[in-house]
Amino acid sequence: MPEDGSASRSPAQNSARTAIILVGLCALLNLLSRGSGETFTTFLLALTAEFQANRADVAAIYSLQMLLAGICAPLAGYCFDRFGPLKLYIGGLLLLIAGLLLASFAGAVWQMYIFIGIGVGGAAAALGNAPHSALLARWFDGNGLTRSMSVVYAGLGVGSLLLVPLAQLVIETWGWRNAYRMLAVIALAAMPALLLVSWPVVQAGRVRLPPSPKKDGDMVETLMVTEWTIGKAMRNPAFWGLTSVFCFTSAGMFSVLVQAVAYLVELGYAPLKAASIYGLIGVLTPVGILGFSWLDARIGRHSSAALSYSFSLLGLGSLWALKLWQSPLLLWSFVLLVGLSFGARGPMVGATAARIFHGPRFGVIFGTIMVGSGFGIAFGTFTGAILHDITGGYTGVFLFSAVCILMGAMPFWTYRSLRAYGP
Repeated sequence: MPEDGSASRSPAQNSARTAIILVGLCALLNLLSRGSGETFTTFLLALTAEFQANRADVAAIYSLQMLLAGICAPLAGYCFDRFGPLKLYIGGLLLLIAGLLLASFAGAVWQMYIFIGIGVGGAAAALGNAPHSALLARWFDGNGLTRSMSVVYAGLGVGSLLLVPLAQLVIETWGWRNAYRMLAVIALAAMPALLLVSWPVVQAGRVRLPPSPKKDGDMVETLMVTEWTIGKAMRNPAFWGLTSVFCFTSAGMFSVLVQAVAYLVELGYAPLKAASIYGLIGVLTPVGILGFSWLDARIGRHSSAALSYSFSLLGLGSLWALKLWQSPLLLWSFVLLVGLSFGARGPMVGATAARIFHGPRFGVIFGTIMVGSGFGIAFGTFTGAILHDITGGYTGVFLFSAVCILMGAMPFWTYRSLRAYGP
């Protein structure tokens, strides 16, 4: 008899226990991969000074990192479908550790493009939301899928909360090279967590039929019976609508946020305080993701999406207004509104994609949708840095951000196939 007492539990209890552990593991991997990537905001000024480079050249490291995370998401989805999650996750952790460790020995900006841009970016794809969403779709459906994905997406916020201030503290105390080594050690320490689950059971999942959509019609019936391939998915307007949401929303948010710590420092805030303020966004991000998931089921996808986009616009507007009036009210409005809305659209997109494109090839389909996020973050980050260097300020960056966020919101209302698949 197994020592853990699993034989005394019913199949339903074992299944529920496995599902809970699975959600926690996916959230941990998201925390490490995206949290390590988000620490770049604290490295921006240090790397600019170290290599005597302009802002755009250094910000391009982060752009490449997120571009690779997006481009490699379909490959991660394919590897998930072909080889299973365990091999993918082990490879992703090893790539993350190697990228962070090698970055600590970099002697030029171009080397950071390889170690952080390619290494951490590739790891973010392997340990990111494309394989997580495909895995969770085998264990949850309906609102349960939305809630479980919200917890996993919340790992990004927790990662920012824990790792961004920690990285800034190590940078100020022992330098940026030791900060990268510290992140590599943390990633290495998480490797044993992969032993917590029985991977053959996890990979098999629980077979469930997706819930029926709310609206009737020939289009919806066709979606329900289609055996999806990536080619068929790309011929469906919903695929491009969801890709647009990821692309433009990411461009709008990250064009500002990747420079947020530097912006606050230039306004006179101490570097550690600025990093801690940015980290506070991570405190609220899990709350916001779970809260909007709850609203999604109560007031509908479009109402909750509209509220989340309003929060983002008002929060970033408050951050811009700090240059005119450094009021605690504006500062905390930025933290509260952006913290609660940051990442809130991710579970909505993931759950909608799972309801439409469910099937054995969902991993590669959703990974391809996530390419939009990678392109959006890369484009937004680089464009924001270019606008800063050209104008010598941030107003143009904030205007660009607002336009992108509005464009990211539009598909929820302009694509009929997305309107049909609300919760």
